[in-house]
Amino acid sequence: MIIRHEKVKAGIIGWGENTLMLADLLTKYAKNIDLVALSTSYDKGRDYAVRNLGIKHIFKHHVQMMDLHEIDAVIIAGPGHEHTDQIIDSLQAGYHTLYELPAALDITNAIKIVDTIEHYPSQIAMGALAHRYDSKFVKIKEKIQNGSIGKLVAIEIYVNQSRDSKIVKSDPGIVRDILLNQIDLVRWLSGQEIISVNSNSVGEGVNMSYAHFSAALEQGQSCTFTANRQSHQPLGTSMKIIGTEAEIYFRAPIETYEYAEISNGQLTPKSLDHDNRKQYLDILNAFLYTIQEKVKPNDTVKDIMSNTRTTLAFEKCLGLHGPISIDS
Repeated sequence: MIIRHEKVKAGIIGWGENTLMLADLLTKYAKNIDLVALSTSYDKGRDYAVRNLGIKHIFKHHVQMMDLHEIDAVIIAGPGHEHTDQIIDSLQAGYHTLYELPAALDITNAIKIVDTIEHYPSQIAMGALAHRYDSKFVKIKEKIQNGSIGKLVAIEIYVNQSRDSKIVKSDPGIVRDILLNQIDLVRWLSGQEIISVNSNSVGEGVNMSYAHFSAALEQGQSCTFTANRQSHQPLGTSMKIIGTEAEIYFRAPIETYEYAEISNGQLTPKSLDHDNRKQYLDILNAFLYTIQEKVKPNDTVKDIMSNTRTTLAFEKCLGLHGPISIDS
């Protein structure tokens, strides 16, 4: 695809907290990208985009945006069950496409996306996997790969999501909403697939629900995932990587980030007040870089298939408690 403009012109599909954050970042900090279109079924979102963001083209359905020849790229940030059709439609319309996970909710739709990506090789199709473009995680991956921690023994992941409403303990959303990116993080950091998963405990308490999983990597290492939804705890993630010679511990969010410049001056905020904003800037910069430099993104069609299969196995564990084998 040839960029039609000096700047990359983009449209966003969806409306919610993440969409608003993306729109805010693009309209306030972007130098080489213009947000010119938004599609959402929510009246509130369309009204806000007109009044507060000055977005030129507003649509009620994403299909309407597919006929807008003024844009070069589409950012998909709406409900997960709509992503498959939106990704496929965007690529078929000739747009570079950045999408939040999940790409697909089942293997059939994952295969449809893969077939479309392979059919349109000139379009960028990139998952919004912030960790793959975050310098701190890149350094952690390097330490694992170069043996700085000795041989990898285990990876432990803990994630808390603040949520006021009561969640049914078998709701697969506790995997999709909380652990999907963490599953990809473990795969990417270790360079291995998760081959089996077991759910040790799933339940709910006062104003909370939780799930704990133990899994195995291809080379025999163990990894654990703990997901909580609690009304009295803020959003947060911690990760411990255990090696034979050393351990790495990481905890987020970090309250404040200060940056003079990010990624070749594409986005230049002076300060960011939340870890999510830093993550989204990393994603947007990486997406812009792949478009402008005509390079492939960090994730591939293999990741779409592997993340879908692994997520489905985790969800299956919620009812069966495992162990569940994951086919490659």
